[in-house]
Amino acid sequence: MTKEVNNQASISCPFCSPDINDCIFLESENFKVIYNIAPVLPGHSLVIPVNHFTSFVELDEEQLLEFMQITQEGIRILCNAFNTDAFDLSLQEKPEAGQTIEHLHLHIVPRLKNDLPRPGDWYPLVHKNDDNIIENEKRRRLSDKEMEIIVDKLRAVAAKPEMRV
Repeated sequence: MTKEVNNQASISCPFCSPDINDCIFLESENFKVIYNIAPVLPGHSLVIPVNHFTSFVELDEEQLLEFMQITQEGIRILCNAFNTDAFDLSLQEKPEAGQTIEHLHLHIVPRLKNDLPRPGDWYPLVHKNDDNIIENEKRRRLSDKEMEIIVDKLRAVAAKPEMRV
């Protein structure tokens, strides 16, 4: 991958922490799909680069293809696990666009009929959810046991041959 950030940002980045490995349910050579520790809706997950990268536009063609392929696989797994075929995707880059963690990440939010009063209500929730992802104690975070159960379920779904591209 191009332009990997090797500085203090990666040291304090929650997506670079070894603790993130407990949240992974799908991996490729350069990307991971992780379950969000504070999901706005059931299934809320993130696609992140393995290494500390900050910009979507820095991905070369091969990386972009890998990013989109693992995103597609992640969507299949999440939709299967949460019994839906509806989902939202969101990627914010830079604070001006609402990014609060300076590490490239794409939100996948599976959707169910009437899961929110209005279908578009998910976006403010994602933005609010992203804010201070680690430090904010007001947001409901999954317990270690809850995370383990969900991630194990997603890993089992991911292991099914029909879920792979």
